[in-house]
Amino acid sequence: MQQVKYALSGHETASFHFSDGFIELNASVKRTSFERWIADELRQISTCVDSLVSTAGVSNKDVDRVFLTGGTSFVPAVRGIFESRFGAQKIRSGNEFTSVARGLALKASDTR
Repeated sequence: MQQVKYALSGHETASFHFSDGFIELNASVKRTSFERWIADELRQISTCVDSLVSTAGVSNKDVDRVFLTGGTSFVPAVRGIFESRFGAQKIRSGNEFTSVARGLALKASDTR
């Protein structure tokens, strides 16, 4: 499913293939269907973002930059959550697949 999620990040449809020797599945998946499947998670992300901003005591316009990381940050619906709140010009990304691990490694090596 990861390959489908990745493909849907840049296209409106993607092909899903599964085979285990006894079962073989092939299907075309639409981005709109995928977004319906993850609707609960999208709501949870939205709620979490709103709660974080509120708890920090700032407004969305006070946020200068938003750094998105991880493979899920490529999902247009996820990016849209942040873009709708902070503006597309404030969104930054990079090293999406390694930045979290790098940050954890840096934290682990911190001997202070």
